[in-house]
Amino acid sequence: IEIAIINAPNMTLPENRKRIEELLKEFEHIPYSIGSKGTQIWIREYAKYANLTGSYLSDDHFSWVRGVYEWSQLFAFYKLWSQDFIWENEENIDQIVMKSFRFRIGVTEFNTPSDLVRVTQFLRDVAARHPDLNIITYQQSRPIADQLNVLLPNTLQSDFIAILCMITIALLFIPNPICTFWITIAIFTIDLGVIGFLALWSVKLDPISMITLILSIGFSIEFSAHVTYGFVSNENNLTPYERCIDAMEKLAWPVVHGSLSTILGVMVLAFINSYMVLVFFKTVFLVIVFGVFHALVLLPIVLHDTAPWTDRLNAYLAERESLREKRKISHKHSVRVEVNKN
Repeated sequence: IEIAIINAPNMTLPENRKRIEELLKEFEHIPYSIGSKGTQIWIREYAKYANLTGSYLSDDHFSWVRGVYEWSQLFAFYKLWSQDFIWENEENIDQIVMKSFRFRIGVTEFNTPSDLVRVTQFLRDVAARHPDLNIITYQQSRPIADQLNVLLPNTLQSDFIAILCMITIALLFIPNPICTFWITIAIFTIDLGVIGFLALWSVKLDPISMITLILSIGFSIEFSAHVTYGFVSNENNLTPYERCIDAMEKLAWPVVHGSLSTILGVMVLAFINSYMVLVFFKTVFLVIVFGVFHALVLLPIVLHDTAPWTDRLNAYLAERESLREKRKISHKHSVRVEVNKN
């Protein structure tokens, strides 16, 4: 993992060098780190080089700025260390300034994407404790970690917006708040079941599963909306039990046929060795199974038990609509009377 200190402190001061050593220890003691044996930093190698050559390092510009620059330009160390620094005033060796430098730490035991997200957060937490140094941490898989870090909130936000759209459409076509409420509950429970069984089916949350989950919300409303509308729109003077039977007689076989045709249509995808295709198949398969179960088993029971409330609400809405029409007619009649009088 690359760690860059953008605002390098004045390394001629002993307290600043001590602070860098303490910073190194913070990074070396995070979970997943392999400790000091995996750290590559110029300050330790430069001190070893000085000991081997018998050089005495003073707390001055010559030892800790100019000396470091000249050491990094040596042929034996050039490829390894020269690119770890950003210098100012390189044309004047006596006025040269160390602006920034970087070092590396080693990490291990990455088994899951969650480990990558966790170690990224640990690194950023350490860097945040030293804002004056403006520390930047980087690893090759960092874009994946950032993507995984925002995946869950983005998925929840997208699913919530999609469910709101489905609720709005249900209210437009089935203008009964109680029935729309049960359709909404069915959407939530179907999606929860799909998410749970996808996890058991070895599907993790990633951009592909996120897209298929949003897609599943549109599928999940289909069968439930048909059965609910068939129950509510029955104009015959039937009991709730008879309305359930009538709705099932009209819709059960079409729902079964539609679900089977969809499953058979996507069944061929189960034999394609592609993660994206398999996730799509698993999601559609689970949505259809849960959607049919809700439409043919759960929703008829719920609609039967809540039918008295639905009927009272329908009667109340019909009464309000009747009163509104009577007021309109009365208003028009009074206007005509006034016109005739004039």
